[in-house]
Amino acid sequence: MTNTIHKYSWILLLAVLAPCVSHGQSTIGYNAGVGLRNVTYSGAPVPNGNEVQLGYFTPGFDVPANVGNIFSLASAWHELDSTTITTIFGQPGRFSKTTSTTDPNFDAQKICFWIFKTSDNLAPTGNYGNVQGYGLFSSSLANWLFPLQTAVPPNNMTSVNSSEVNQVYYGNSDPTSLMLTPVPEPTTYALGGLALTFLFGRILRKRLK
Repeated sequence: MTNTIHKYSWILLLAVLAPCVSHGQSTIGYNAGVGLRNVTYSGAPVPNGNEVQLGYFTPGFDVPANVGNIFSLASAWHELDSTTITTIFGQPGRFSKTTSTTDPNFDAQKICFWIFKTSDNLAPTGNYGNVQGYGLFSSSLANWLFPLQTAVPPNNMTSVNSSEVNQVYYGNSDPTSLMLTPVPEPTTYALGGLALTFLFGRILRKRLK
């Protein structure tokens, strides 16, 4: 009788744990805390409230070729989580958060930070109309891959930080900071288009002479 009770107890326990085992979960910590690189824009720490996104780009997407086109970047971006720039122990331009996911699409994908500076120091709007600048940062270090959710702990966890960044797709960096780059003004694109039109017109006129 006792053995039968134990048998059914184990069956019940496995039934309860099965969903956790089959789905799994991974945990990622990401930060730019005290002693690490902070985040700056135009020579000053990025104000509190601006957004830091954690995610990856669609495999095969050419990030360097599209860094100046925010809409193209957004079309290939897979965001897992976000946090805001804050002041930590009196030091501005910093962030720190831990998140978890049960989405297997993130497994083994390359981790990236997409950090924004907006005109209202809030998250980017849907059309990115308030974005003044941004930066795209990653690293070649092994811990900058989203861990497999089916891995045995602690292999289903990782932690990444701003001082580990050694790949800057857009922006800049030095030993103390990750630096965001201004977004080209729409007028810049317009003037560039007019210049090309003018140049094409001159070439065409010369050929017609």
